[in-house]
Parts: sequence; C-alpha cells; structure tokens
Amino acid sequence: MPDPITPAVAAQAATHLTNLQELLQNLGLHARLLTQDERLPRLRVINPEAATLSEVIAAAPKDDQWLFWWSWAEPIVEVSQPATAAARIRHVLAAARPSAA
Repeated sequence: MPDPITPAVAAQAATHLTNLQELLQNLGLHARLLTQDERLPRLRVINPEAATLSEVIAAAPKDDQWLFWWSWAEPIVEVSQPATAAARIRHVLAAARPSAA
C-alpha cells in the first residue's frame, strides 16, 4: 500500500471503491465508503441477510497496478474488473443455505 497516502491516491481509491459500491448494492449487499484523513478510503460491505457476514475492502496500487484488496491484505482482482470483484465479495459474504436432508 502506498505510503504516505497523498490526496490524489486517496481520491483515485475512492473512485474505484464507489464504482464497486454500486455493483455490490445492485447485488443486494450494503456497502458504505469509509474515509479518514491520511488513510486510504475503504468500503464496508455487509450482507443484510446475515449482518455478521461483513468485510472491509480497499483499493490500492501495487507495482503500478491498482487492485481491490481483502482486509487480510490479499488481492481480489484488478480495479478494471469491478464486476468480478463484486461477484467474489458476494460469494465470500453469502449466507450458508441449509442442506436438504
């Protein structure tokens, strides 16, 4: 993650996360952009069907490539693929369905 966080980097991250936010909301998840001075913006994503299923997503450059990141610092996918990122996040936050016995 870049250090220090410049206003330009924070603005670009916010733009990528806002695009992802819309896709996640279209998939039925709650997503809220979190901002704080001198920190990268983050996206708090919650499954409204199971509020304990939540995640904080970041967007940040690595080696001149912008990526979406899980909270455990693992890349999700390039920011140029927000639909793929949204699908992966939705999958991770999906509530388990009872199996038919």
